[in-house]
Amino acid sequence: MDFYEVVVWVTILILLYLISLSNYLLFYTVVELFIVYVAYVIFLIVWKSRSRLENRYLIILGIGYFFVGGVDFLGTLAFHGMGVFPGFDTNLTVQLHIIARFLRSATFLIAPLLLIYTGERLGNVQTLNNAAFAWKTFLIYAVITIACVVSVFFLQGFPDSYLLDSGFTQSKIISGYFISFMLLFSLFPLYIIRDRFEEDVFNLLSISIILAILSELSFMFYSQMDEASNVIGLIFKLLSFYLIYKAIVDIGFEEPCSLFFRELKHREEDLRQKAAFLGDEYSHICRMIGKRYFIEPRSIEKGDDRRNQEEDSGSYRSFMQNLQGIGFQISNDFKITFMHGPVEEMTGYSKQDLVSGQVDWQEIVVAEDRPTIFKERKKLRLNPNSIVESEYRIQKKDGEIKWVREIIQKIPEEPENSGKFQGLIYDITERKMAEEALEKIDKIRIREVHHRIKNNLQVISSLLSLQAEKFDDKEVIEAFRESQNRVASIAMIHEKLHESESMDTLDFSDYLRNLTADLFRSYRVGNNNINLKLNLEPVYLDMGTAIPLGIIVNELISNAFKHAFPEKKEGEISINLCRIETFAARYGIPDQDKTSPTGNDCPDDNYPNNNYRDVQQDYLEREEYAVDGYSKCYNNFNYILTVKDNGKGIPEEIDFQNTDSLGLQLVNILVEQIDGYIELKRYPGTEYTICFNNKEN
Repeated sequence: MDFYEVVVWVTILILLYLISLSNYLLFYTVVELFIVYVAYVIFLIVWKSRSRLENRYLIILGIGYFFVGGVDFLGTLAFHGMGVFPGFDTNLTVQLHIIARFLRSATFLIAPLLLIYTGERLGNVQTLNNAAFAWKTFLIYAVITIACVVSVFFLQGFPDSYLLDSGFTQSKIISGYFISFMLLFSLFPLYIIRDRFEEDVFNLLSISIILAILSELSFMFYSQMDEASNVIGLIFKLLSFYLIYKAIVDIGFEEPCSLFFRELKHREEDLRQKAAFLGDEYSHICRMIGKRYFIEPRSIEKGDDRRNQEEDSGSYRSFMQNLQGIGFQISNDFKITFMHGPVEEMTGYSKQDLVSGQVDWQEIVVAEDRPTIFKERKKLRLNPNSIVESEYRIQKKDGEIKWVREIIQKIPEEPENSGKFQGLIYDITERKMAEEALEKIDKIRIREVHHRIKNNLQVISSLLSLQAEKFDDKEVIEAFRESQNRVASIAMIHEKLHESESMDTLDFSDYLRNLTADLFRSYRVGNNNINLKLNLEPVYLDMGTAIPLGIIVNELISNAFKHAFPEKKEGEISINLCRIETFAARYGIPDQDKTSPTGNDCPDDNYPNNNYRDVQQDYLEREEYAVDGYSKCYNNFNYILTVKDNGKGIPEEIDFQNTDSLGLQLVNILVEQIDGYIELKRYPGTEYTICFNNKEN
């Protein structure tokens, strides 16, 4: 807590104490309602994140606080000054608060013990179905809480805790000590699993439990509800709940990777370090492949040469003893002539099996990866002095699949035409597993980003809708609705990417179906005479192309609804999306025309802006490409999108590329943004044709 936060809290506590002196009921109500609010906020944050949380301590804590807050709220309503439950006295309030404190202490104790018992310590994190676990935990808490509340209200089976003539009963005092003991004992398992939390979060949780113990002890030393020890106990309870709020809500919003996704973050860091280590190990192995290591020592008679031979032999033996991979030599037809290293350990076959040709190395290479080694060896044959590297999978004798990396080079000091090569094969399975794990983590992160952006955009859309309700001016309301639809079209992109397998591309045809359905629901109120016709080929686009196109379609359909069909006239809006090849085949465009040279022919130089074209009726009357009526500019693009209606059409005096309409201005800007091309056909109705490429193509 910073200095200003401390000052604020000191001020609040002083005010609360002064209130308690003059109006205890107000003090009690304010404190308890704040506690209930904190409990429910903690629950909502944890519950919304339950499927992605790997720390089950937080799941149990969040669900536990939901029921603690619920019972505390009943206890607040049951206070003798409230009059909500006639026929009950102060005993009901004390009983309900004892139930809430039992639930809270049990939550603090069970949550860390469960993590220890199930072995979910850092470094041994399992893949868990946390959504199912959260529901099971919720049901268990619900059954226990309902049973206790029913026992208090209907069965009178819960021990009396407060008697008007004698004060607290013995069972209440024993319960207080037992709750304090449970809270104190919960600190020990929490300390054991402290590596599951950032230091700040662990400290806040620990201090909160200590304050809860002090609160419980304070509740044991008063006989009247408004005595000083009870006031102090409520203040300790208030601070204890606030520290839990700060640990989960504040840190959860400001630093989500430090709390909700801490295990994911640490696993990613570990895997990156592991991948870096394996990469360094690979570089070290590459440097170890020396000039003479795989050449058997030749017999040399001269003294100096013999000494050199002994030094080389020593280097050779040292290298072979420390070699982690398989060193080998192959002939010009790529048959193995020599191998050294952990051959049997890596392949399951003996060295003799492979050198003798009884087992061909290519046979143990996974069939899908064999073209890789054929391609690399072809390069080596064309350029014997090159060094080729490849990664592929092999299948061991027992069926296990391993990833290996192969490095081959010509044997130094051998004639260039000898065709003899040496190389190294070593196991990179761990590195590949680390890379795959990192890729999965990146996908999870991207999925989470899309999910959050989508949620934020939906919040903005809802705020626009709420704001629009404050105005009576139809133009203002319509402006808000247009903005809301634009935001919704972007949010839907992120929703589709969140649900997509590839994470970076989406099925734009499926997106258009959903977008148009939403727009029709929005605009068809009071006019069911407009029909929608879709002719969509499956097209996958990246986000950089999909978002602008989505907004473009949103604008064009919105304009059609607002202007094309006055007085609830019947009509049809159609959308077509296809590849250029499909378009050409559909309308019989000859190949030589479809692939005509690009240049000034597209777009037509007669038009002022090369990104736009306004196709007038005289152009449509030409025989040249009267396919729906046009155009010879499709050779520059891969995809065609048309948005058409059979309404009253756009008047000729309106220049759609130079208009005051915000929607059409936005369309023009976005077409430029995706480096696309747009044509307008005016009569009959209105038809926009947009040609574009996917930016990844």
